[in-house]
Amino acid sequence: MGIYAMSQQAQRQGVQEARSLLFIEALTPMHPGLGRGGEGFVDLPIQRDEFGFPTIWASSLKGAIKSSLLLSCNNEADNVERAVCRRRVLLAFGPETEEASEYVSSISILDARLVLVPARSLRGVWTYVTSPHLLNYLATYLEIVGDKERLSALREVLNLVRGRNAVTSRKEVLVGSGGQSYVVLNEQELAAEHSDALTKLGELLPREVSDLVKERGVTVISDELVNNIVRRSLVIQPRIRLDYASKTVVSGGLWEEEYLPQFTVLASVIICRRIRLAGLPDNELKERLNQLADNDSKNKKYGNVSKDELIKAYDDLIHNKLVDANSVCSDVKSLRSMAFGGKETVGKGLARLMWV
Repeated sequence: MGIYAMSQQAQRQGVQEARSLLFIEALTPMHPGLGRGGEGFVDLPIQRDEFGFPTIWASSLKGAIKSSLLLSCNNEADNVERAVCRRRVLLAFGPETEEASEYVSSISILDARLVLVPARSLRGVWTYVTSPHLLNYLATYLEIVGDKERLSALREVLNLVRGRNAVTSRKEVLVGSGGQSYVVLNEQELAAEHSDALTKLGELLPREVSDLVKERGVTVISDELVNNIVRRSLVIQPRIRLDYASKTVVSGGLWEEEYLPQFTVLASVIICRRIRLAGLPDNELKERLNQLADNDSKNKKYGNVSKDELIKAYDDLIHNKLVDANSVCSDVKSLRSMAFGGKETVGKGLARLMWV
């Protein structure tokens, strides 16, 4: 059975599975960290995919979204509502370690793949850059969610740029004379041509990003050149740690951090399924809810909440609120921005989430 057929079957069943495309825009430089070391010269590099392009691994993305939703539960003033909010997140994203055997996550998230990266331009300050390889990441995700209209439009763009060195949607970034034009991106000169048809690419994206693509333009360059351009777009920031008394750098207190630049756009897919507990026989479900309520009633963060109150609230949650895959997805899709990755306290990692 093909991907389209599976998606259509899920849509007919309605309550069983829902798929959505997620675009992530870096509002400030982002550090989805790999940890110390790696193969490069940067002490704290960012995550990369199997081809060496920046990415956000699904485990990191899912954990960040889960943490953001759990933190939002602290806004609930009522203890029962706070417990229900937290349990709602855990039922969707999976339990904490001590409850790992009770149930599994109802949400799957795919790696966030690079789609557009800003590059310095000799003309116009900066413009977006992508390549057929990066656009094929997006094509794969469009196929997974079954968005035939956007996929067809994207394939038109891919056919347009096939075999060309560089094609830009924005005349203002071109330089040169005598019938030959160039773009200078990240201090690298590339023979290029202009095409208004490339504006279709912006129409595939959410309005927030589409407006920026129209303003700054997008240049599609060949796969042979894109890796070097992307690498030069990444931000390398030196950091130091000072001795408070002497104001000198402490031993080992000099390092470098790598960031995705502001305005970078990535794409992911979220797949939501019906809460697993909802499919249990009534007697087994009652037993599971009893155990969850017992655990939460002993949690001091919820104050003096009775087990019976929680059983009633959790039963309502399962039978009336998290009734199908769409209701599971609704909480996640309510997120419009979040702090992601490391260095949050120094202004890094703020991201906009856009759902399609």
